[in-house]
Amino acid sequence: MPSAKLDGSSNPVMTFWLSRELEKEIPELDIYGSEKKLLEFACKDLETCLKANWKNTSITRIEEGLNRQEQEELKQFLKVWTKQWLEKWRERVTFCQKTPRFSLAHARARKKALKAFKQMDRGKELKDLTVQKLINSGEVCMAELIAENLIVEEIAQRLKENRKTSDDETILDPWHILQAVLPRIRQLAEKKTPIIHLKLMTDV
Repeated sequence: MPSAKLDGSSNPVMTFWLSRELEKEIPELDIYGSEKKLLEFACKDLETCLKANWKNTSITRIEEGLNRQEQEELKQFLKVWTKQWLEKWRERVTFCQKTPRFSLAHARARKKALKAFKQMDRGKELKDLTVQKLINSGEVCMAELIAENLIVEEIAQRLKENRKTSDDETILDPWHILQAVLPRIRQLAEKKTPIIHLKLMTDV
C-alpha cells in the first residue's frame, strides 16, 4: 500500500478559494495551522485533476478565471470537486505514526520495479494514462500516488514471475502493463477501504 508525505505547493489564488471551500465543509478545520497539510494535499490533487481533464487549460488560466467573470462558474466547480475530494480522502486515507514496513524481499522487489519503471521510455505516458483512468473512476484523491503504486506492484509481479527470461522488453511493455492495471482500477472503484497510509507532518 502507498504511503505519503508532502512537499510544499503554491498556486495562491486557487489555494485561497479551495481553502474557503474546505472551511465550509469542515468549519472547525485549522486550515492555516496544524491542519494546513490537508489544504496542500487538496491543492496538489486539484492540479492533477485539472491537468488530466483539461490538458489545454493551465493552472494560471484557472486562477485568472477565479479573479474575473468566470468566478462563479469556477467557484461552483471547486465546491463540487471539494466535496468529492473530501469523500475520497475519508475513504482512502488512514493515518499512522510510522509508515508500514515490508519484508526485505518485498522491499527489494519494489525497489527493482521502481527503478525499471523510472527507466521506461514511455513511463510518464503510462503513469499519465493510469492517473487519467483513476480520475475517470472517481479517484480524485492521491491519484498520482495510487497510479505509481499500481504500476510498480505490477512490474514487481512481472519481474518475479519471469526471473528466468531476459525478455524485459515484453515484460515491461507499457501497453501490456496498462491493460493489466485497468482491472485493478475497476476493482478499486468497488471498494470503500483505506489504501493510503499517511504520516502527516505538522511542522507548525
